[in-house]
Parts: sequence; structure tokens; C-alpha cells
Amino acid sequence: MSSDIRRRTFLVLNVALTVTAVILAWREFAPAPAIKAVSARAATRAPTREPTAAPYPATATAADQRRWLVDRLRAMGVPNQILARVVLKDLDQRWNKYAAELTLKTRGDPEVLAALNLQIEKSRDADMRAALGEKGFKEWDTENMRREVNAGKVELSGPETDAAYALWKKLQLRNLDLRELELSGTIDRAGAGDEYAKDLAAFQGQMKTLLGDDRYAQSQALAPRAAAANLREDLAKVNPTESQFQELLQTQQQWNDLRADLTRQDADDAAYVQRLKDLDEARDEEYRRVLGAVAFDALQKQQDSGYSEMKKYETLWGLDDSKIDQVYSTLKYYQQAAEDYQSSARALEAQGQKVDWDAVTRNLQQFAQQTQQSLQNYVGPDSFDKLQRNGIVQFNQPAADLPNSHNGRRF
Repeated sequence: MSSDIRRRTFLVLNVALTVTAVILAWREFAPAPAIKAVSARAATRAPTREPTAAPYPATATAADQRRWLVDRLRAMGVPNQILARVVLKDLDQRWNKYAAELTLKTRGDPEVLAALNLQIEKSRDADMRAALGEKGFKEWDTENMRREVNAGKVELSGPETDAAYALWKKLQLRNLDLRELELSGTIDRAGAGDEYAKDLAAFQGQMKTLLGDDRYAQSQALAPRAAAANLREDLAKVNPTESQFQELLQTQQQWNDLRADLTRQDADDAAYVQRLKDLDEARDEEYRRVLGAVAFDALQKQQDSGYSEMKKYETLWGLDDSKIDQVYSTLKYYQQAAEDYQSSARALEAQGQKVDWDAVTRNLQQFAQQTQQSLQNYVGPDSFDKLQRNGIVQFNQPAADLPNSHNGRRF
């Protein structure tokens, strides 16, 4: 082992031991016991432990406790990256405990849990800033930005980093605002998705202006080896042959290049969103051709969180494989049919024809109600209720993004 490797290994072990020691000290901070003269009889007794002293006042808040720990670790020379991990672990433990209690109390109400997830994400920045301090927070959060928007690891100057961070933060906050509007019923999921797609397109255009076309395209590209490794992981369960994998890798790379090209076009937002959708559909069709319909459908199910949840809890929810497949297929059909219907209505209006949007909304509502009733009859009221309460079956009135329509509601 070279001396350089030994030094790095020694440093990593020292940091790990330091973090462990201070975390233990955080839980129990005991002063060294005083040396006392003892009688022979007392010496034969079981040893007693000296009372421990808390490292902070009993009235200290959780935030104060985290800041105390960070200050101690930082004084020992622990890097900011490790400090952030310690703080995140404590936050996760506290939120997970609260989430478990809330789940039991509300019987897993999906809207309550969605609101909790939003609350956690909205408070994370404030919690991390309070623990790490402004400088430490900015250093940690800037690294988060680099991982998300600079996968190609383009070299950024100081001013470019600051500008990219400001743009990324604005998009991040906008996403949280849209989720809050969706939870309040002011906008439905489809409308929130469309609005975010527009904001994302604007962000990508601003990044392209900041970096220039070539550097922006480079920033969006994963290294070939990393991209191949990620794709292999995604395709592991369908086990493609090597020739199939190479075809799909080429398809994925072309898809990435075409998405990058889209950001260079001065198209209006609606056209941009439609082009993205067309591009995704073309990629999916190529995947289906290479893998075959059966393997492609299995891949889609594997990547669908709702399907995974149904498989995990099928006994608890009174389901079996055939019922899960039927629910999954029905929901996929409903979603695609509703989107196609809305797209057709918009296309007619774009051609100058008059569209009765109130009738469109009524038809969509009726379609949702019919689909809901059909699923309830198929799986039974008890299973359907479990699917609804756990957020697997949710019918949103897809009307908030239609002209002259009222806000949607969940039913």
C-alpha cells in the first residue's frame, strides 16, 4: 500500500471515529470521575456510575442540539460534507418518527402524508441553514445544484456557479409552490405538471444562455461509462441480451441528445411540452421494439411506484396478481385516454374550430366516475378503499388547465 493511500485511509478512519465519538458524547456527556478514598467495604460493592451532565441545557431545542453537535465536530476539523450528513441523518430520524405516528393516527391518509412530505421538503433548507450556518449551508447546497444540473461536470467560474445556483433555487422553490397549490385544490396534477414543464423549459433556456450552447449540452451529458452503468441497473430485471442492451444504450443517448437540442429552439412553451411528450413516446416505442412487448411491459411495471406498492401489500389489501394487473392496466388506459381526449380538443381549437370546454370537462368527469366504479366493482369495496387511502387510485378532474374551466377536485 502506497504512503499516499495509507494517509488517506488513516484520515477517513480518523474522521469516522471522530464523528462516532462526538455523536456518542452528544447523547451522553459524562465528566471524568473524581478520585475518592473508599473503604474496603465500599470497594466490594458494585461500582456506581457518576451522574452525567447534559452537554446543553434541558430546554435546548432540537435545532440548538444539532448546532451544538456541528460546532463540536467543526472544531475537530470534520469537513462540511460530513457535517451535512450528520445533520440530515438526525432530521430524517425525527421526521420518520413523526411520519410513523401521523400514519397511524390518520390511517395513512394520502393527502395528509403528501402535505407532510411537502412540509419536510419546505423546512429542509431552514433546518440545514440553522445547523450548518449560512456559509456551510451554501457550500452544501451548491454541491446539490452541481449534481443536478451539471452531470457533465463542466468547469464553472465563480460568477457562473452563483448564477446557476440562483436559477436552480428559483426553480426548486417554484416546484414547491406548485405542489402546495395542488394540495390546496387550486390546481390539479396535470395543470401543475404543465406549469412546471414551462418553468423547467425557461430554466434550461437561461442555463443555455449562461453557459453557451456547447457547454450547456456538455453539462447535461453523463459520462458514457456512468450512463451505461445507470441503464444496466434500470434494465437488470428484464435481463436484456448484450446486443439488446447496446441498442437501448444508443437509443437512450440519442434521446438525451434530442432533449438537449430542444432547449436550443425558440419554441413557445406549449409546443415545447408537446415535443418532449412526442420524444418520450418515440423512445418508448423503440424500447418496445427491441425488448418485445412482454419485457417492455414488465419494465414499465417495475418502474411504476403504484404497481410496486400493490405487489408489496397485495395480501394486506386483498389483491392477487390478476387483480393487480387489471388495476394497473385500467389506470394506464384511463390516464392515456384522458390525455388524448384533451389533446384532441386543443388541436381542434388550434385549427380554428369552436370547442365546448364545459362539455369536455363533463365528459372527463363522467369517464373518471365510470372508471372508478368499474374498479370498485372488480376488486370489491374494501380493497378499493385501501387503494384509495394509500394513494394508488386517485382520480383528479383534469380540467384546471382547460380554457374557461373551474378548478378541479379529487373525487
